[in-house]
Amino acid sequence: MPGWPAVGRTDDQRLVEELRRADATAAAGLYDSYAERLYDYARSLLGDRDGAAGDAADAVHDALVTARERVGLLREPERLRPWLYALTRVECAERSRTPREPARTAVLDPGDLPDDPGERELALLVHEALAELGGQEREALLLSVRHGLDAAEAGAVLGLSSRQAAARLARARDHLENTAAAVVLAKVGRAHCPDLSAMVDSLEGPLPAMLRRRLSSHIGRCEVCVERRGRHVSAERLLDLVPAAFAPLSLRRRVVETCVNPELRDARAAAAWPVGRFDRSGFPVAAGERGGRRRTAGARRAKAGRGRETAGRADGAARRAPRGRSRWSWRRRACWPRPG
Repeated sequence: MPGWPAVGRTDDQRLVEELRRADATAAAGLYDSYAERLYDYARSLLGDRDGAAGDAADAVHDALVTARERVGLLREPERLRPWLYALTRVECAERSRTPREPARTAVLDPGDLPDDPGERELALLVHEALAELGGQEREALLLSVRHGLDAAEAGAVLGLSSRQAAARLARARDHLENTAAAVVLAKVGRAHCPDLSAMVDSLEGPLPAMLRRRLSSHIGRCEVCVERRGRHVSAERLLDLVPAAFAPLSLRRRVVETCVNPELRDARAAAAWPVGRFDRSGFPVAAGERGGRRRTAGARRAKAGRGRETAGRADGAARRAPRGRSRWSWRRRACWPRPG
């Protein structure tokens, strides 16, 4: 993690208690603990489109104000970290639906890249590999490896089960590490794998993109190269090469002012999400996303029961259908109400 403050579970519980008591310093403490990492996450979601930096700052502002106003809905204080990321994610989703140009993967500033030529090449390669991943796979990788959430926490942010989040993380990690290993093992691993050596034997200079993809595919299937990849390449080390996005200095004053100034009560109400947009655990429910995927088990059972009941009525009506009529037409008439 790129120099962010260390925040443990006991720190999270303390922050929640301070927010619930409406302590004067609670908003500042919450900002100092989480704002930088939330801003970095927001920038990864919003990409490099025009206005992305301002949208990311607005998303973090509204997420932290919502956290201050709705902390009473969070049933488990130890889940403060994934809760804040979930709030930031839905704030970014709201801004992504605004009529602006589509989000692009953020362009790396050459001044932010490592000075070492080898690390510089890897940093650019990591940036390219992240852009090739699907949205949820990239988020699972960033949340778990860069931001330190476990599979259950990442799943809570993404609206997935812990198993689904772990599967996406595994795919994303393999893709990232195989992509980087193609460059690293082409230099240091030729002697250990004849097939890899044959592919790069006459190579001079940087790897062409097509050859790199062939090498990445080979490394994912080759036991020797997978073992060598584990020695030379790790997703943790690779993501450390990606420069962190830093929030504007004015954001802290803006967040704290909105949270504590009595005259900004209307601004707090406008920024905070309505109570009805949180689920029973206190996590935000993004419109058109979480509600459809996270149907409760009781609702699923009730729906299945209704389906069996309807099917039973239809089958009974079909068996009673008069001779000379199509069973299908009779079944359809039995299932659908008559007009009027």
